[in-house]
Amino acid sequence: MPESEPKPKLIEIVAPGAGQGWKATLRNGKAVVIHEIAAPAAEAAAAVPRIQRLAEHRHPALSPVLAWGTDPNGIWVAAEPNEGTPLGQILARGPLTPPAAAALGAAVLSGVAALHEAGIAMGGFGAAAIRVTGNGDVRLSGHPAAAVRGAPSQSDLRADVRSCGMAICAAFGVDPAGAPAPPAIPPGLVVTMRSMASGAMGPAADRAQGALREMASALLAPDRMTAAQSELALRAGGREMPSITPFLPKETYPPAPPASVIPPVLPVPGPFVPPTPKPDEAPTPRPSASYDAPPRPLETYPPNAPPPYVPPQRQEEEPPRPGVGYEPPPRAPETFPTVPPPIPGPPAAAAPPIPTWDEKPSGPPSSTWDVVETPEAAAPAPAPPKPPDTWDTPAAAATPVETPAAPSPPSPPVPTPVPEPPKEEARASWTAIPTPAWSPAKEREPVEAPAPLQLEPEPEPEPEPEPEPVPAYVASVPASMAPTPPPPSMVTRAPAPAPPERKPPAPRRPVYDQPSERPSWLLPAVAGVVIVLLLLVGGGVYLAKRGGSNNPVATTSPGASPKTSPKASPKASPTPSQVAGPLPVPTYAPASADPITRVLFCSPATPCNVPGKPAETNTSCSLNGSCHVEVAVYFSTAQRGPIAFAYRFFDRCANTTQDIAGPNPYSPPGYTIVIFEKNLSLPAGAKSAGLVAVFSSPASAASAPLLMGSGSCT
Repeated sequence: MPESEPKPKLIEIVAPGAGQGWKATLRNGKAVVIHEIAAPAAEAAAAVPRIQRLAEHRHPALSPVLAWGTDPNGIWVAAEPNEGTPLGQILARGPLTPPAAAALGAAVLSGVAALHEAGIAMGGFGAAAIRVTGNGDVRLSGHPAAAVRGAPSQSDLRADVRSCGMAICAAFGVDPAGAPAPPAIPPGLVVTMRSMASGAMGPAADRAQGALREMASALLAPDRMTAAQSELALRAGGREMPSITPFLPKETYPPAPPASVIPPVLPVPGPFVPPTPKPDEAPTPRPSASYDAPPRPLETYPPNAPPPYVPPQRQEEEPPRPGVGYEPPPRAPETFPTVPPPIPGPPAAAAPPIPTWDEKPSGPPSSTWDVVETPEAAAPAPAPPKPPDTWDTPAAAATPVETPAAPSPPSPPVPTPVPEPPKEEARASWTAIPTPAWSPAKEREPVEAPAPLQLEPEPEPEPEPEPEPVPAYVASVPASMAPTPPPPSMVTRAPAPAPPERKPPAPRRPVYDQPSERPSWLLPAVAGVVIVLLLLVGGGVYLAKRGGSNNPVATTSPGASPKTSPKASPKASPTPSQVAGPLPVPTYAPASADPITRVLFCSPATPCNVPGKPAETNTSCSLNGSCHVEVAVYFSTAQRGPIAFAYRFFDRCANTTQDIAGPNPYSPPGYTIVIFEKNLSLPAGAKSAGLVAVFSSPASAASAPLLMGSGSCT
């Protein structure tokens, strides 16, 4: 007899009744419970592969089969001695939290889907068949007994899904009949579990599992799954969940029991009597005082010396810091020695009138100012020749400076005007600003003394009276110009003639001509566009006239006999060729293709065998009459995908093929044999024909032809 190991010796009966078992010990020393399942010898032999599959391929949501075997009474299986706490006992203390209920439902549906895939259906189960272990794992028990039965039916599969829906509704605390559900449960999840409980979800357990996971995705998050497993472990051990769980929202855990109304009685403290200290000992503080404010008495004793020493040190360090910040600039000390020389000189007050150019040249500047006005009018034209004059005038200025140097000894106060050089330097710095903006000013500012000398030679009649005051004005200049730096500064700034070169504002004048230039090129462009349009219109008219002249020539051809275009000789529509004898039926697809092993027409000649059932032979077809076909398709593995095929009618005399629609695609829940029945309307007029069932899904395969009619075409 097939078995995983010899049947162990039965020691003691456990749980007498329908689910009774016997205590026993396997060869490896593991304590188990033996369950005996009575079944005829034929059914027991047929159930051996399913029991063996359960033992070899264990599922976490199914109670494991530790050992199995057959005996004259049926089949025996060895299971865990303690499969867990029944779900009914856990829910007797109240529903689970939404995360725990969702985890339980997903586990139960996973176990049922595994059974259906193995070709086993329990046909419905109760809360006692769902067990929760001490680790929080959910398992389905009682399935070995279901494996002894034959192939499951649609009603058995649907009953399993309905049982899962009822268990999930009970875990969530939802009424399957339609009473209001708790507000903490999403409405979509409520509709899903009620659809399973009512049978509307269908017999497919994997579809129900996918719907539950989609609607309860938030409750099946990894962190909530951990909390749910902890809750299931606590409930399986007979303990309630704590009042606060860090992994669950406040609205998800069960409500806390009502608190007692009786207020607690607090003890009334008695009066405090301080102990009397002994005369030789100091009073000891109360023990409670050490717990009232320990740090405060310690803060009153810190030494006062450290705090006063710290502030003075900080104040001493602060003053030198700002001084260091002002030490880096070295220019400040250099400027201070230069300031005292201008202080003793009273002419410092004359500095403000210097930039005005009104008080100092009171006598001669009048002429210079007038002369300046005259060149201003003609400034744009003679501007380029003026720079070379400035180069000559400085040389002339150097000669008069030497002449007044002789009378310098009788003038002792000359050293006092020495501070005047900074004034002139100030003039130079002040004049340097407007130099780029006004070219004549450049000549006046750098050469204040020789300025009149430059202007005097230009007007020939006036130079005679002016040279007399000029030496007096120049006499003051040598004292200030004694340091030669101003001339070099003048030489460096002499390249200022560059600004006159900027005078090419002449290019700007074309700006006023641009408005007239735009129409100049726009007009030709417009004219060109007009010409193009005229050419297009003229060409169109010409072509129209030319086309009109050709039409009558083509239509009016006197004396020409009407000719018809050559046409192909009419051909008869393709008609089926008649043959002397019936042709063989062509091969439309191979006879088998994985996972399809064969396709048959269930007829008395080729019966379709089904394990545990009588053979199917309901195919009956005749030409020009009724046709009832029964097609069986065999698979190598349990099929769960869609199955689709069509019929092909072949006229063996006319050599034509016609397609006849087959049944709608069907997805079995895990069958290896599927039989289709249908009444067909065959084409009329055929004398000998063949009918073939051609499958397109899940693979391309065809049946042997079903021959109809006579064996001749006459």
